[in-house]
Amino acid sequence: MTDAKYDRLAIWLHWFIAAMMIVMLFFGEELMDGDEGGGNFLPSLHISLGSAILALSLIRLLWRGLYPPPALPVTMPAWEQRASVAGHMLFYVLMIGLPITGWLAFPAFVGRHATMASVTVFGLFPVPGAPTLGGAMGGVHNIMSKIGIAILILHVLAALKHQFINRDGILRRMLPM
Repeated sequence: MTDAKYDRLAIWLHWFIAAMMIVMLFFGEELMDGDEGGGNFLPSLHISLGSAILALSLIRLLWRGLYPPPALPVTMPAWEQRASVAGHMLFYVLMIGLPITGWLAFPAFVGRHATMASVTVFGLFPVPGAPTLGGAMGGVHNIMSKIGIAILILHVLAALKHQFINRDGILRRMLPM
């Protein structure tokens, strides 16, 4: 059983980023399909959420470097500890890599959907120009999102296993209360 908890900022960032990631992983493609009638609110929402995930993930990564997470329970098998570390590293790669590959895929996307050129970030400014790398980045972005869904499901299942089978307090470390 572990009593150590993440600090409040780490917990807040975790759940806020998690909520946005769930929306993006499961509904991101639909958001980019656009609004009926050619509006760009939903694609702009996609871009804005991706931008927020990127910015908050960089803050979370910096915070994690300054304030390391609590140690895993000594009772946790070594393979689970390695899987936990690998899973968290992969989440950071995805939380940073997905927005970047999406941004890099955007010029090719606009080339196929000219009306998307008016998509904005938080309704404040147009999407900053990205180098034109062809359509390959869209494929990378898509593959990364599928990996994100798989790792998210594994993460939730692992948390539930620790809560209801192991009863070792792992889930409580990240709960806001």
